[in-house]
Amino acid sequence: VDPQLALLSVALVDVWKGVGLATLIYMAGIVSIPKEYYEAAKVDGAGSWTLFRNVIFPLSWPATSTVITLSLIGGLRSFDLIWAMTRGGPGFTSDVIASVIYKQYQAGFYGLSTAGNVILFIAVTALVLPLTRFLARKEVEL
Repeated sequence: VDPQLALLSVALVDVWKGVGLATLIYMAGIVSIPKEYYEAAKVDGAGSWTLFRNVIFPLSWPATSTVITLSLIGGLRSFDLIWAMTRGGPGFTSDVIASVIYKQYQAGFYGLSTAGNVILFIAVTALVLPLTRFLARKEVEL
């Protein structure tokens, strides 16, 4: 019921919901690093912090870019969690684009809600494509 805590509570639950998938992606990314890199770093005298900073972190960049991209898409399309927790309230404090589109659909404005979904699709695409290209370019640099 507190307008200042509504969006924060939804955001915390959304982060908690996404941690499992992100952890799984990171685990797969770290496991896919060849053992030769670890052995070479140990031979060079690298400690655990140096091993993480110079081997694991740079070589897990594909996993990082995947997590960033999926989190952005999920955040822009989030509806189910917000609708289940607050229905966009109290007032309009936790309304997002998807919940506004759904409210328009419920009110019988089918054309307006369809146009809103098309605009949401274009906005997500316009944000994700340049981000993906930027992250892929950064991956190639490594």
